[in-house]
Amino acid sequence: MWMAEQKRAEIERISLRLQRLLDSFLDQQIDRETFTAEKAKLMSQKKSLKEQSSALSRGRADWLEPFQNWIETAKNAGEIALSGALQEKRVLALKVFGSNLVLDCKKARGSCVKPWSLILENSPNGGMVEPRGFEPLTPTMPLWCSTN
Repeated sequence: MWMAEQKRAEIERISLRLQRLLDSFLDQQIDRETFTAEKAKLMSQKKSLKEQSSALSRGRADWLEPFQNWIETAKNAGEIALSGALQEKRVLALKVFGSNLVLDCKKARGSCVKPWSLILENSPNGGMVEPRGFEPLTPTMPLWCSTN
């Protein structure tokens, strides 16, 4: 909930600016037009921040942290697939495919779960390693399993 704290801190800064603005107006350092225009702008910002803060505290922004974690995982997926430890690959496969993997010709295959399927739809190689050339064709593998 660090975002809610940031919003509250920004609200405090705006409140201080409003107080200084009022002091400047009362000391006749600024005219009425400038005061009302600046006050309206600051009050609008303050109201917007209060709404955002209350939405965060009510949990309407619960998707932000999971989405941030998903982006980090997606960014590191290629590196994990190529050079990650076996445990890292297993965890990544569970995130991407769920528990719906099947073994086909000594390769794990499956359909991506959402939101991972969106990467597959928008990327020519599905955001993963190219199927050709990743694993060598072994003499014991039947020809019908070949991707060539």
